Amino acid sequence: MALSKDLSRDKVVDAALGILRDHGLAALSMRQVASALDVQPSALYWHVESKQELLALLAERILSSAGDAGPELSGRELLRRQALEIRTALLAFRDGAEVVSFAQALRPRQHSPLRLLHDTLRAALPEPDAEWGAQTLAHYILGEVAEEQNHAELSRAGVLPAGQPSEYSAQRFLFGVEAIFDGLAGKSRPPNGTRQDKRHEARFGPSKAPMSR
Repeated sequence: MALSKDLSRDKVVDAALGILRDHGLAALSMRQVASALDVQPSALYWHVESKQELLALLAERILSSAGDAGPELSGRELLRRQALEIRTALLAFRDGAEVVSFAQALRPRQHSPLRLLHDTLRAALPEPDAEWGAQTLAHYILGEVAEEQNHAELSRAGVLPAGQPSEYSAQRFLFGVEAIFDGLAGKSRPPNGTRQDKRHEARFGPSKAPMSR
């Protein structure tokens, strides 16, 4: 058995991520993490206070690859890129969306997509519109990815018919992101042709024509 003094917070999170990636959230317990590290479960609590804190640390690690897409992008393109990066980060781990959803409920401004999305939206929207818009987008992203991951789990378990095609795609995902973005942009848009309208267009991008039915 390994000495507990060789443990660190990073090693605990790494072990938990390995369990999450290979087996999913249902298999993740402090006992399983301790077994993977070859230590007693009590040794983990020198580095993480509880399983809840461990899940928050996992969420932070999962989202670490979703960063700033670059200041050269417009509000619309920046938000699209960020949303895709968050989706990719969540899909990299089984039940990634569920873990991050928990962390968002536990620490909404610390370990969630809210912080990233809010920083982008508040450059173009007044408060509380920017905060509420970020919450709406975060809920959509987490819900859409959670459904996609649940579908994958059901397929893996043989509950769904073999060979059933997936309806999930980046294109479908971005349709929802843009629909929310267009609603936020339209809500705050000044009258057409005014100086404020031109500034609004520079931040959000040009308005999209309504979809034909």
